[in-house]
Amino acid sequence: MAKKRKIVEIYFILYLAALIFLIPSKNNENKDTINNSPSRIFQLPFSLKPEKNALLASVRLDSSGISYYNIDSVNTIFYTGSIKDIKYEVSIEDRSTRQVLTINEDQNNNNLFFKYYTDKNSQSLKFIWNPQFYDRRNKVYIVKVSAQAISNEKDNEGQILEDMVQFSLNINYINDFGDNSILANDNSLNFQANDSISIESIKTFTTPSNLFMTPREEIIRSIAYGTWENEISIFGLDPKFDLRKQPEIKLIREPDSRIGGNAKITGFTSTSIILQGETPGFGVLKVQLSITRHSDGKEAIREFKVIPQLIDEPKFEPILYPGIKYNFDPKLPIISGQRVYASLKSNDGKLFYSSDNGAKFSITPSINDTGKVLYFERFIDNNLVGQKYTIRINMYPSPEITRFSEVGKNTLRIFTNCYGIYQNNENYISKIELIQGNAKIREIYGAQKNEEDRFTFRQVFEIVPLNPNNEFSFKIQAVAINGQKSEIISFPK
Repeated sequence: MAKKRKIVEIYFILYLAALIFLIPSKNNENKDTINNSPSRIFQLPFSLKPEKNALLASVRLDSSGISYYNIDSVNTIFYTGSIKDIKYEVSIEDRSTRQVLTINEDQNNNNLFFKYYTDKNSQSLKFIWNPQFYDRRNKVYIVKVSAQAISNEKDNEGQILEDMVQFSLNINYINDFGDNSILANDNSLNFQANDSISIESIKTFTTPSNLFMTPREEIIRSIAYGTWENEISIFGLDPKFDLRKQPEIKLIREPDSRIGGNAKITGFTSTSIILQGETPGFGVLKVQLSITRHSDGKEAIREFKVIPQLIDEPKFEPILYPGIKYNFDPKLPIISGQRVYASLKSNDGKLFYSSDNGAKFSITPSINDTGKVLYFERFIDNNLVGQKYTIRINMYPSPEITRFSEVGKNTLRIFTNCYGIYQNNENYISKIELIQGNAKIREIYGAQKNEEDRFTFRQVFEIVPLNPNNEFSFKIQAVAINGQKSEIISFPK
């Protein structure tokens, strides 16, 4: 028993010693007060704080379409702390599709719907939202703002600090038919518990008394004789169940019926009708869709246009030379709902250059590309448009002595052409080399002419006898700066 008491007493003494070490001394308290450490305990070295937890766009629907109002489009994110070199990344997630768009400082100007701007003076980031109303459904986006900075605090100077905040963007549709119901109770509002965003309850959609339609695109631009598609959103009925009769399509061809083109219904959803057809060869095809509601016989009619886009031949140079910038114009139109692009591929199938949206582009071949064969192709939705064009990258032509001209007794002028670029400079004739004969050569500098767009450089040289008493004859050769040589020319021939 006595042995057990001693063990307990030892553990009790160790416990008291541990408590004494945890009690702060007056010296430590004074030191903390001097260094202001009590206030620093609760201050994060770097922190992001949003001005708002949500931005709301309320959209009112009436019989003529939509008229939106009350758009809260700007949210300010402040940061605290002594930091430098802050860098942001903003991601926007569409909760209905789970697609995520990420923008940073390099890509910020490329997006029409979401942008942000930074202000070092106010230590803030302004996020700007330009909502688009395409599918007439309630939408929710989650915006996450991440930031990384370098600390200027003495305790952790130079360390990389990070923080992240999030907020929501909400589009709510309100009908204008008396009950102020919010339309489209869709999956984009099914938040999980970890989203930490409060959303007010959404009323269930109720069929309004009015009936109207809205096309996804009022004007469809498509390749002549190609296939077009459009979706017509319907408000006031479910086209799968509430139609009294089959929807009717009326076609109006302008200037006359010879332009061609057609339209047909290819599918239904609970809120829309899908139409497809062939694009006319020219002119304008007007497509009118009419529907009748089963319950009361009410009718709605909506029209859109299909305009053909003719494709011109592309503009490009079939022969390229190294060091020269060449412009390519695919001559592709912007096509509604279709991917349009052009590409340059090498003869082994490797992609040399690709241009999205049919945009113009330029390339500058290097000396290492000499001898390559490229293929210039144009595509719409991965379908080849027109033919495949062959392009060759050649070495510059050799310099030329183009002609002689007699300007006096025993006085000749010779005219030369030289081509291309050498070490980023114009590739002139550096000298006329005398291979044999009785001749003296000098350049006439005032007679130079350049065709810079074709990289052709023209020079004039004068030749006289070196010894006037001997026969005036010679063999010469033009030598370019890049070392290329012309054919040997003899005088007299």
